[in-house]
Amino acid sequence: MKIEHNISTDVLVIGGGVAATRAALSSAQSGAKTTIVLKKELGKSGSTNWPRKGKYGSAWQAADGCGGDLDSPEVHYKDIMNAALGMADAKLAKILSEESPDRLIELADWGFELVKDSNDKNSHHAGYSCFASQPRAHGMLANSKGGHTGNLIEVMSNKLMNYDCDIHENITIIDLIVNDNRCAGAIGINKDGEFIKYKCGAVIIGTGGAAQIFPLSTTPGDITGDGYAMAFRAGSQLTNLEFMQYMVKTIYSRSKELQNILDSQVGGTFWTLNPKLVDKNGKNILKEILPKNISESDSLEMRTHHYPFSSRDSSRWIDIAIQRCIRSGDCSEKGGVTIDFSEVDVSNIKQSRPQHSPSKAVAITSLGNESVKQIEVTHSAHAVNGGIVVDEWGSTEVDGLFAVGETIAGPHGADRLGGGMISQSCVYGKRAGEKAAIYSSEINLANDNHEKVENRLEKFNNLNGPSYYNIRKELKAMAKDYLIVERNESGLDLMDNRLDELINQEITNAPFSEKDGLIKNLETENLLTVAWLMVKSAKMRKESRGSHCRLDYQDLDNQSWNKSIFWSLENEKPKYKLSKYRQDPNSIQQIT
Repeated sequence: MKIEHNISTDVLVIGGGVAATRAALSSAQSGAKTTIVLKKELGKSGSTNWPRKGKYGSAWQAADGCGGDLDSPEVHYKDIMNAALGMADAKLAKILSEESPDRLIELADWGFELVKDSNDKNSHHAGYSCFASQPRAHGMLANSKGGHTGNLIEVMSNKLMNYDCDIHENITIIDLIVNDNRCAGAIGINKDGEFIKYKCGAVIIGTGGAAQIFPLSTTPGDITGDGYAMAFRAGSQLTNLEFMQYMVKTIYSRSKELQNILDSQVGGTFWTLNPKLVDKNGKNILKEILPKNISESDSLEMRTHHYPFSSRDSSRWIDIAIQRCIRSGDCSEKGGVTIDFSEVDVSNIKQSRPQHSPSKAVAITSLGNESVKQIEVTHSAHAVNGGIVVDEWGSTEVDGLFAVGETIAGPHGADRLGGGMISQSCVYGKRAGEKAAIYSSEINLANDNHEKVENRLEKFNNLNGPSYYNIRKELKAMAKDYLIVERNESGLDLMDNRLDELINQEITNAPFSEKDGLIKNLETENLLTVAWLMVKSAKMRKESRGSHCRLDYQDLDNQSWNKSIFWSLENEKPKYKLSKYRQDPNSIQQIT
């Protein structure tokens, strides 16, 4: 490995979504020379910029008075902990509930656009979102440039231009420089295949999740689990990786208008219409598997309480029915299940929990005007609720290494409040940026020997093995069969054993070109590493809790499993420890 460029900075931020951008802004505002490195361009990198068709985008969870007199940051905190089912860090959840309103006010002052209240143009529209007891989710306006978060990145990046921050685009960070438990920088590859060494006082990881493990996802192709894998190799702990979110996604409709609307609304109002879920033979697949004490309308109504799958309530049967149908082969030619609205009465829409966008009006308009009222759906991977273990400032166990956004564990648990990830990214982006700036100003630049990175690269032999593309294709196929919604011992065993072969034999022998081919192999190794830890965790957790669902252990088991699984490397070997996250925000954190 020949280093073509050497760059020094105070704080290095890796990533380009909302969490990384907010961390870079906070670091630069704190006086640190800051460099943000992105795989793509600013405003086009990360899950934040995933496109959303239609007018309405995601949401921001904040108890700022919009939810009425019954709401408060304390109620918000309790909602987070209730959704987490014992898998969240109470201190981090408490901070999120208390600081989320301030971060939203700050962004609004900078020009961030939210959905306006139809009755009061001076107020923001707010409604219920996943697992929340109060209507505190502020709706975002989507647009073609910023996707489902509208102009969020735009207003932050405009602010960033006022400070000492360099933006390095089209560079992939392949690993961290760590010596004696101290992070001193990172190694990247640019679009010309040249190696770049970044030497710095602190590194902030904001690279998003690992949804590219799955065949469909709500993330772009650059979300390959890099942050989890790099932090793990560096010596940080990971936890709660088994809590992966899945959402119902439209894959086909003869009505493009209805499909576009349902892509952003299928988790909410439309379920209240009691549509039918049918297989390719017209059989009602939901009715067939429901327990005797649960009706179709009960299950469909519960789905309006949260978009992602959860094993916690009767809505679980919707997702289970869809996946069982797909795995049995009774799905459509496109691999999906039909949701049939042809018998619903549009005038009878009931909305006991108004959503964070005015979905009732959208539903009436779209279904009322459309003659085609069938869509085909499957599941799409969304977000990981676990990740890198951090403290309340985003610090990891590796000195000088911080993490933010979807890369971190703690603020969320087995389930997550809708709109909680974006607000969390800004709350902890600000905190980590400030702390990293202070840390970098108080220490001498550490040993930047990158021998460990070179040793990793030497594993890749560029032989005539299967390509990274075929390895990823196999990974996605296994995830489809064994990880989405229902999991079981035999399937997890098969995937565990095959992942071991893919990691230790096949990806290291995969061919690559001089430029981006090596990057794809390195990214694929990251994906395989995260998938392996996800499978190990899912196999170990012999219960169903939140987004983790076991066919062979269908009940929540607090007696044996009210604890998290923490992973770390010891002498280059993965080790796990079982421990409970703190449930009192005022207690001293003890995680292992």
